Amino acid sequence: MLLSGFTFIRNAEKYDFPIVECIQSMLPIVDELIVNVGNSSDETLALIKSLVALAPDKIKILESIWNDEQVKDGLVLSEQTNIALAACSGRWALYLQADECLHESELQKIRHEVEIEDGTSNPVEAIKFRYLHFYGGYNTIQHPWNWYPEEIRIVRKNSGALSFGDAQTFKKGGGHLELQTKTIEAHVFHYGHARAPEVMKNKIQYFHRFWHGDAHGKNTEQAYTPDLKELVWYWGTHPQVFLKRVTEGRFWSLRPGLVFKKSGAKQPFQNMVVYGSGLKAEALIAVLKEQFPRTKIYSVTSVWRWLRVALKCVGSRKHNVLIDLDAEKKPAHIFFCWIWDAIWIFKLRIANVPSGRLAGWKKLFYSFINWGKAEKEGAGFVVPAEFEISQILKWLGVQE
Repeated sequence: MLLSGFTFIRNAEKYDFPIVECIQSMLPIVDELIVNVGNSSDETLALIKSLVALAPDKIKILESIWNDEQVKDGLVLSEQTNIALAACSGRWALYLQADECLHESELQKIRHEVEIEDGTSNPVEAIKFRYLHFYGGYNTIQHPWNWYPEEIRIVRKNSGALSFGDAQTFKKGGGHLELQTKTIEAHVFHYGHARAPEVMKNKIQYFHRFWHGDAHGKNTEQAYTPDLKELVWYWGTHPQVFLKRVTEGRFWSLRPGLVFKKSGAKQPFQNMVVYGSGLKAEALIAVLKEQFPRTKIYSVTSVWRWLRVALKCVGSRKHNVLIDLDAEKKPAHIFFCWIWDAIWIFKLRIANVPSGRLAGWKKLFYSFINWGKAEKEGAGFVVPAEFEISQILKWLGVQE
């Protein structure tokens, strides 16, 4: 057997884990699928048993009892992962957690990569996937500076690989040795932070116990704490198996424009300044003039023009917006020359960053950042160039 799939689940219905979609997304490319079902307080076991009819020759169910006394560092999660891994018969094993999913357009690529490695004399020990971390719903993903941009999701069974810690990744040698890996251009769609807000709060409350015990005292009143400097509007497609959830979630999924409005900003704005030149600036200004007919729209392409426009905007700071299309290019000495004027005059400051890289000290200055690429060392999601302006408009609340 070439490729096993494996996962684990407990209380899927109670905490709205998309385990059905997770399993469905793996089924087409695995030769067997091991599902480790923990003792649940809902109908999770019955749900998984109902899925066997989808592929009775593939899906195999294990039943396990979780150690509820294990409330340190999420170790119970790796324990349950390794129970499922041990039951796999394939030479390779594909792992998804219960809130992860594969896209049907990448399935054959994944299988092909496994076949290539299996046919070599010196195969890698594990294969990494790119990650898309959805946050607050199905519209926005995290810029992965603080989130992992890639992770191991296929292991060679005889490599000694085991899940460790809180089951994020795999290592060998008791968790002390890294596996020899390669990264493929396929994605794991991570929906762990894409639940209706009330369900998400319950899930956060529940999951903290695996790290800190029931009396963890963690504040779980907020389901989401969106940071507009870290979020990127997702312009791609979702896996087909997730479309029903995406459709139903459109009413509660985070929409940046609404977040911006709740922050206390007023619309229409009194002054909007676009700092930058070229076709992108011209196109953006044209749309802004159409959408904000009573707002004064200024184009700035030089320091001298900046000084003239800035003087016109003095006195109405809380109604002024700066859109900086040159944030990446602005040298340090120019940046420090105008940063104080910009803070003094503009309440809202937007950076457009097509390359996905911005110095940390510049990042602090902007109210939010319109990322063109959510990536780290080449990993992640790229916003198509034709959607860069649309993304800015969504942050401004023009498009919902």
